[in-house]
Amino acid sequence: MKILGVDPGLLNLGCVLIQILEKDFEILRSETFKPKRDLEISKKLFYLYQALKKLIEEEQPDYVVLEEAIPKANPHSTVKVSQTSSLILLLSEEKGLPLKVYHPSYWKSFICGNGLAKKNEVLQFLLRLFKEKIDDKIRDTHQADALSLALVFALENNFLRF
Repeated sequence: MKILGVDPGLLNLGCVLIQILEKDFEILRSETFKPKRDLEISKKLFYLYQALKKLIEEEQPDYVVLEEAIPKANPHSTVKVSQTSSLILLLSEEKGLPLKVYHPSYWKSFICGNGLAKKNEVLQFLLRLFKEKIDDKIRDTHQADALSLALVFALENNFLRF
């Protein structure tokens, strides 16, 4: 079984694909898609759409897991994250993939025990738990968040146990 975790963002969209093997996991692919900063928003979104569509078509995940876009102090950035999240929602529907959306405080509490954990804290926590599995595969905090989302889904559904 393959689970694709997605940390949405217009400038940094983190994706991690894990495979569940007999109650254990393996990272098959980890990427952060980064459209050029100087592109118009429509071109950034199209770039992300194409990259995600290609990833889904190549890897054929069984499930997609996404972080919910939550209103923040900066409404402008919230809108951008929501637009990016919409791409994942549409692609999941287009490809007929089951989708689970998690509130950030829920999955952070599940993984780290702290619903307000910062991105770097999530990465450090994962490195402490799974250093040998992720050390050379998870290269940034966006990928760490995407991995966490996939792991929470796998654990909640008893596909994985620690």
